[in-house]
This record gives sequence, structure tokens and C-alpha cells, in this order.
Amino acid sequence: MLIYGYGNPGRQDDGLGPAMIEEIERLGYGFIETDANYQLSIEDAAEMAAHDFVILIDTTVQDVDCFSIRKVLPSSTITFTSHLVKPESVVALCEDAFGRVPDVWIIGIRGYEFEFAEGFTERAQKNYRKAFDFITQLLRTYGERTMATTKNEEKIVLIIDDDADIRASMRIVLEAVGFSVGEAGDGEEGLKVAQTVNPDVVIVDLMMETVDAGSKVSVKLKESGFKGPIYLLSAAGDTVRYNIDAKELGLDGIFQKPINHEILISTLKTKLNMK
Repeated sequence: MLIYGYGNPGRQDDGLGPAMIEEIERLGYGFIETDANYQLSIEDAAEMAAHDFVILIDTTVQDVDCFSIRKVLPSSTITFTSHLVKPESVVALCEDAFGRVPDVWIIGIRGYEFEFAEGFTERAQKNYRKAFDFITQLLRTYGERTMATTKNEEKIVLIIDDDADIRASMRIVLEAVGFSVGEAGDGEEGLKVAQTVNPDVVIVDLMMETVDAGSKVSVKLKESGFKGPIYLLSAAGDTVRYNIDAKELGLDGIFQKPINHEILISTLKTKLNMK
């Protein structure tokens, strides 16, 4: 695994990525390599192509809740300047120049101020800590990868949630330990994807297009003949507020947001009789 942080430490919140790398290095994990720079460059394609799994860490100005996470796919065209190269272009170079596409994800930590000064704003520091907690949880999970199932035993998890960041954070953790993951952004799409991927387990958000969308999807999945376990994903208190009874709906349990990924993995492995 390669973890690469980039940004300018001399411009306040722009330095969140390199700072994260410094802290990760102090953890002493032997199975990861780290790197940091002011910005991505086309030369980084060689280093990324040498790894199967890559996490990029940058500052984002997008209006996200603390941090965002998304998968980086190779762009159809490779474009860059002396000051800017997009992650998608670097991944495309991996494919064009080295014949392989690593599994690349980017974590964008919300930043606010970018003047020529050192130190982070208070809000950015809080976002940084939450991103660090997520990354360290991912690293602990990834470190147990040798205990994950083999390809022949791979289990499929379908995540139905209208929040792309939640789907992405669950996906990266689950795939790190050997699960295959399908996604859907709403209930109707989820029912269609379930027919296509034939999941072993479904995790569906309670609150999507309607207040009880998740429970309705669960009922429809059962009616369609799905016999695997179904879990609701719910913000704390919502199941009580909307009188949701997991057992009455035939569900196997409820995961509370913000989700604890270690509990998620442990629960699914136990339920699916995985080693």
C-alpha cells in the first residue's frame, strides 16, 4: 500500500496532506510506504503503478462533512500543466506507461484558509483528526488482510445509501479485507443491483428518498426472494424516532452512523461464517 499526501505546508490548511503523512509514518506500519510533495506530478505514475493499493490525501474546498473519499479512475485523456496534474491523469499514465491500474482512492480533508502562513485553522484541525481516525482504522483492517477470504470464498456486500461518501468509506474498508462490493444510490436502484450482483448481504440506509425508504427496500428484497442477511444503516436515534423494529422487519441488525468499520467487518464475517 502507498499513502501519498500532497499540499503546501506554508499555506495554512493546504498542508493537511503532508501533515497526515508525517503522523502516519510515526505509526510504524511495515506494510505501507509513504510519500509527500507539494503537488502531484506525472512522475508519480511510476511509484503508484508499483503498488496495488494507493491512498491519496489532499485538502478540499468542497462543502463536505469533515472529509470526502472517492475512487480515482483513469481519465480518457491525459492533461497536465507545470502547476497542476489531476489524479485521474496520473492513474491514466499508470495504465498507458506501465500497463497496470492500481486501486486508487483520494481522501479530501476540508480546509478553509490558504494564506501564506503555517498552521491549520481550528475547523480544519477537527476535520484532520476525524480523517486520521478513519485512515488508522483502515490501516488496522488492511493489516489483517492475510486473514481475509480467498477469491473463491469472496462474499458480495451491496450498500444502498444516497450518501456517496458513506458508500465509498465502507467500500474501501470492505474491499481491503477481501469483500466484493456493489453500490446503489437509492432504493429503486438498489433493488435492480441486487438482481444483478446477487449479494450475500445487503446494507441499506434507513433515510433516503423517504423517511422509511430503507425499511421498505428491506421488505421488497424479502418479497423478491432474497434470503441473505439485511442490515439497516441509521443515524443515532432514527430507529427509535421512526419506530423501526429490526426483528419485526426480519432484519439482522442495525449499524449506527457514524459507522464503526471494525464492528462492521466483524459482524459481517461472523454472520457469513468467514474466517
